[in-house]
Amino acid sequence: MGRLLGRIVVGLTSSLICFIAYSSQIFVIWPWYGRVVSIELLTLLVPFNLLVAMLLWNYRLCVVTDPGRVPDGWQPDTASMEGYEVKKLTGGPRYCRTCEQYKPPRSHHCKSCKRCVLRMDHHCPWVDNCVGHFNYGHFIRFLFFVDLACSYHLAMVTRRVTHAMHSRIWDVPEGVELVFIILNYVACIPVLLMVGGFSLYHFYCLLGNSTTIEGWEKDKVATLVRRGKIRDIKFPYNLGKRRNIESILGPNPWLWCWPTRTPGTGLKYQLAEGDGKWIELQRPDYKEQWYRREDDDEFV
Repeated sequence: MGRLLGRIVVGLTSSLICFIAYSSQIFVIWPWYGRVVSIELLTLLVPFNLLVAMLLWNYRLCVVTDPGRVPDGWQPDTASMEGYEVKKLTGGPRYCRTCEQYKPPRSHHCKSCKRCVLRMDHHCPWVDNCVGHFNYGHFIRFLFFVDLACSYHLAMVTRRVTHAMHSRIWDVPEGVELVFIILNYVACIPVLLMVGGFSLYHFYCLLGNSTTIEGWEKDKVATLVRRGKIRDIKFPYNLGKRRNIESILGPNPWLWCWPTRTPGTGLKYQLAEGDGKWIELQRPDYKEQWYRREDDDEFV
């Protein structure tokens, strides 16, 4: 039942995207240009359709790409100097009782997917999939192209409306065209506002190399710091804005907008620079321990 509902949601989401993208062209822009193909019409519609194509491509990749699963029998290298996350109560590596296996850094168990997901960000009902290590880049690009395509769409439809308002001849939209102009505004504006706000949050997370779950955890840590229960700590995965983006979208800036495989295995992550051995730090009233470097207070 859950799987069927997820497919229905994906189908409805895809239908909404296609409705906004193509009804505006078929019932608003095409009649406005006299149903005749011209250079001016192509100049207007070709960029828009490229944005829509990239949007749909990345949306499909979000849906079908496995976000990453923990290999059977995986165990953390406790002798490595790379660091690993431990549980506060046991002092041992994080372990998932449901999956009965160890959890790599930044991984979490998803109740919807019924398994641990590598670098889990959140479970997204709109793509019927977890957003994790291997599809987070597709998810970021999907949000980016939704913002661009919706902005372009609104500018295109608004241009039609303003042209009618300032035209000296009778060119007021009516009938089917008027209905679809209204429907496109009603469908597109809420999508742009909601996805736009969501996008800003995830672009912020991308720049800080943080997941949604880690954002919640950092908020909890900040609260404990303010209450004086722990001292201030540094998030260990923040490598600097450029390297944070590269860790998700790849090292080539020219390919950041092109669907590519996320670098790495999702089983370990590069840490902020610093030397020194890892020592255990007790953190009262917090659910997990991290390790820190003795000389620079960086955590992992």
